[in-house]
Amino acid sequence: MPTISELSDVLDWEAVAVLHAIDDHEGADVDALVETTGLERSQVENRCQQLSTLGLATETETDDGVIHELTGSGHGAVGSGLYDEYDMIGEADIDELAEKVAELLDRRDELQAQVQRLGDDATDLKTRAERQFGDREGVREEFESLMEDVEALQRSVSEES
Repeated sequence: MPTISELSDVLDWEAVAVLHAIDDHEGADVDALVETTGLERSQVENRCQQLSTLGLATETETDDGVIHELTGSGHGAVGSGLYDEYDMIGEADIDELAEKVAELLDRRDELQAQVQRLGDDATDLKTRAERQFGDREGVREEFESLMEDVEALQRSVSEES
């Protein structure tokens, strides 16, 4: 039987959602799994095939059609904490996630504004220095270097967003 670590490397959240639904129903047909998981029928069928190939689930023919059930290995994986390796979307607090995303977007906007102010301040300082010191070589080189750094920072922040 594959280890939990190996399974978590192979199984995506859809496969785990299907496995979880099979486990909850103690065996289910594809229609029940589609309804439970909210996935498309083709996705459920593909994940059932994947789980079967890995030996975690099996198909049983009944009068009502094909029922997918966990195998001993499937029960073992669940008992060993397979579900703990995944944050299931259905169990996540969507409002909390949305709030965190909004906070990150606000922080990004603040950083962009700070970088813009830094660029403006550097330009103003360069202008004042040129007025005061003229076109001295050392002054021009320092400000050109500073402006290159600010522009690189602006490009970096722009590329991240």
